[in-house]
Amino acid sequence: MNFINFLKLKKKNRNQCKKKIYKLIIKYLNSSIFSFYNFREFERIYFNKNKQYIYIHFIEKKINCFITYLPIENEKILKKNFFKYLIKNPFRVMFFVINPINFFKNINPPKNYLQLFHLINLNLKYVDRKTKYEAINKLHKKVIKDQYKGVYAIYKNTNLIAKKYYFNNGYKLFRKNFFYSLATKKLN
Repeated sequence: MNFINFLKLKKKNRNQCKKKIYKLIIKYLNSSIFSFYNFREFERIYFNKNKQYIYIHFIEKKINCFITYLPIENEKILKKNFFKYLIKNPFRVMFFVINPINFFKNINPPKNYLQLFHLINLNLKYVDRKTKYEAINKLHKKVIKDQYKGVYAIYKNTNLIAKKYYFNNGYKLFRKNFFYSLATKKLN
């Protein structure tokens, strides 16, 4: 499994890929804050601020695995833009407030760790677990270099697939509240 950085795609392919990534996030991560955005807002906020942290594995020109990271600076920009968007779109505030679980995702992360923001693996072609985990861990190490100790991920406690993945891949539970867990993986 080889991952390609979004910025290394040809411009034509990048534009097509943006819509595919948006649809994948909406479909597989429907509780993501991005489900509040239309595509234009998603593109403006997500791709303009975080494009260098987007990695994709393709099989026959189809996205097979999609991984993004979110440094703390970009997380602050993302939150600020999200609240601006809610203010401009008061109808959307109702959907956000109706689901009180949204207020519990704010778990303080460990210092000097990079957030693994999205990991969507479609398994279009069978790749054994060991090979897949090695490829993903190799990407983590490449991205964090010497800047971070490791990566962390936040997932819903009800997301048993994520919980199993992180447990099987050597992540350690760092913090937990009633709705969310934060798991870390030390790499340096």
